[in-house]
Amino acid sequence: MILDDYLGQAANSKKLAQIAIKERRFDDAWKHLNDQKNSYLKHASKMGFSKTETLVLDSSPHEDMANVLRLEGKHKNALSNISYTYKVAYTANRPIITLEKKLEAYYNRAYKKQPFKRFLSLLKALPNSDYISVRDLVEIYFPLSPDDDEVASKEGNLSEQEIKKVNDNFLNQRSIARSKEHIGIPPPLSNKSVKTVKPSHPEPKYPTKVIDSKKDNNLILGYPASEWIIGLMVGVALLIGLIWLLS
Repeated sequence: MILDDYLGQAANSKKLAQIAIKERRFDDAWKHLNDQKNSYLKHASKMGFSKTETLVLDSSPHEDMANVLRLEGKHKNALSNISYTYKVAYTANRPIITLEKKLEAYYNRAYKKQPFKRFLSLLKALPNSDYISVRDLVEIYFPLSPDDDEVASKEGNLSEQEIKKVNDNFLNQRSIARSKEHIGIPPPLSNKSVKTVKPSHPEPKYPTKVIDSKKDNNLILGYPASEWIIGLMVGVALLIGLIWLLS
């Protein structure tokens, strides 16, 4: 393969994904779209793209991913994906008119009671353009925001600075929520004392009694004095008997 044609691989994966979508083979389509993303990332890495340029490539397949999720009836997940594509295009100053109309259609399927302009303002003001940040805004923090008409009408006239302030509040709530989860922190130790089991080392069993010479002062050459006396008496008796026989 000449110069690692990652863009060619990405184009082929996109074509296969579109065929799979038409045939409603959504799992296959999703796999091909992920392959497209991987090829784009390899190309961006090889060419030394900036973060924004890399995100533009990475977010492109998410437009088709949103379509797959829409067909599966997963409208909130679909909105997250199309929002990612839109947010990156907006940050990179790319054309967004057609994409914004598509974004509104996806939004109306996921949130029918809340105004689109308010969501769009918060999405534009989001400090980060990565997929995780966009997804968290769409699926977690935006639903927690006020949705009455009075607030919506006021926010329609918010300045960019005020919109960013509202969005920063969402990010602060996320940071506080995560800090309360105590991820990775073990539970406190119990106050109950732990009963330790001492290792058992039984004394070896000797075939005969072991005598400590340091503790018995009546030993002679390591033997008790009584044994020496008995031995001496036996020896004397044998000697007397021997003399009597000889005489």
